Amino acid sequence: MTEAAQPGIARTLIKTAALVTLTIGLMATLRYSAHVAYWVDHVAGTRLWSSLYSLTGAADAESRERVIVMGVAVACFLLALPIVQIGEWAVDRLRARQALGRR
Repeated sequence: MTEAAQPGIARTLIKTAALVTLTIGLMATLRYSAHVAYWVDHVAGTRLWSSLYSLTGAADAESRERVIVMGVAVACFLLALPIVQIGEWAVDRLRARQALGRR
């Protein structure tokens, strides 16, 4: 079994920048999409979030807002991660196909 080549620093920095940018972009949709804002409000009113409020000690509105923002950030990050991975896979496939075409 062969070992995969270790990614370089440049590739890691590009993936990190893409992940941060995509996460921020997904979080921005909350501001500009009424559908996404409605969905977040719906999730924030569930019993699970009520349990999370009590677990984190969020007693007032400001504390609950912080918990919601953290939840949105984590959810957007977890959504951005596979998107970046799929993008990396697609770029690798494209480069491999181009390399085969040059031979």
